[in-house]
Amino acid sequence: MTREMLRGSLAAAVIAFPGIGFAGEWVMGPAFKDGWIGDYTAAVTAGYMALDNDSASDDSSLGLQFALNCPWFRPPQGMIRQQFNLNRFDHDGLELTSLEMNPRYFWDLPSNFTLGAGPGVGYVWTDTDEGKSPNLWSLQAGVDLDYRKGVFYFGVGTRYQWTENKRVGLNDKGVDNWLTSVKVGVNF
Repeated sequence: MTREMLRGSLAAAVIAFPGIGFAGEWVMGPAFKDGWIGDYTAAVTAGYMALDNDSASDDSSLGLQFALNCPWFRPPQGMIRQQFNLNRFDHDGLELTSLEMNPRYFWDLPSNFTLGAGPGVGYVWTDTDEGKSPNLWSLQAGVDLDYRKGVFYFGVGTRYQWTENKRVGLNDKGVDNWLTSVKVGVNF
C-alpha cells in the first residue's frame, strides 16, 4: 500500500467514523453546566516520525500531550477529547517543533479502552542546516487507542500531518509526515 493510499484511508476513516455517534441531542458548552468533569490527562510521548521529505531521514520524536473532555461540545454518544500535542524532531540537520490541537471523537471499548479518530490543526517551527526555514501551518488526521484506569494513562496513536508547501531548506517544500507515538501519563 502506498503512502498516498494510507493517507487517503486515514482521512476517510477520520471523516466517516464520528458520524456513527452524532445522531441525537448535542450539549453545547458542557463545561458551563453543572456536573461537567474535565478528565484531564498529561503524558509524555515517544514515537517515530516518517517524513515525506528528501533532505532528512525518518527518526524518533519526543513530546508532551495534555488532553481533556471538550468544554464546548458533547455528542449524544461517546466523547470528544481535546488533545494538545507538542512534538520535537531533530535529525539530519532538520529540526521540527510542532504544536497541535487534535480533537478526537472517542468510542468506549471494553476494559477501560477507548478508540478515537479526528482532525487537527497545528503550527510547525522549522530549522535546517541549509538555511531557509519558514514556520508552517499544518492540518492533521489521526487515530488513537487509549487506556485509562484511575490515575494511570497509556495510549498509542498515529497521525498524518500536512504542512504548507513553503520551501524548507534547499530542496524540499513542506515537511509532511507520519507520526506514530506511545503515550504514558497520569489522569487527574
